[in-house]
Amino acid sequence: MIKFTKGVILVMKKFFTAIGVIAAAVALSFSAASSAAAAPTAPFDVPTPMKSRIESTTVPAAASEQRTCRARFTEGVNHRRLAEVDSSILEVIPAGTWVPVSCERGSGGEYRACGLTSDYWMEVYWNGAWGYSAWSCVQAWEYTS
Repeated sequence: MIKFTKGVILVMKKFFTAIGVIAAAVALSFSAASSAAAAPTAPFDVPTPMKSRIESTTVPAAASEQRTCRARFTEGVNHRRLAEVDSSILEVIPAGTWVPVSCERGSGGEYRACGLTSDYWMEVYWNGAWGYSAWSCVQAWEYTS
């Protein structure tokens, strides 16, 4: 009986995490379209990481096309060295600050942040270093090129 209960709890936890991730994705799709007016005027001259740890498995329409993206977070988030909660914190990214990010989210260690539990992370460029921040705290996200 105990094994059955633990199994049900695990399935429900994954189910509600999936619902939270879907809700966040829908919210991001609406906010990305409306946030273009709030874009800063300065271009993002950010170096591309030598080899991104978050890579798309799909080939872009034009093989030479390289997309760049940016995001801002609902609250101050930890900028971590690795996509794990035990990883060292490089700095804290202030809420509402637009930062260059990878155009894909990636999996890593599970965390609880901004009211959600997830294992999705964004690769973020902040103060001269690439690192990872909690994807569940993304307020707005958009392609910059």
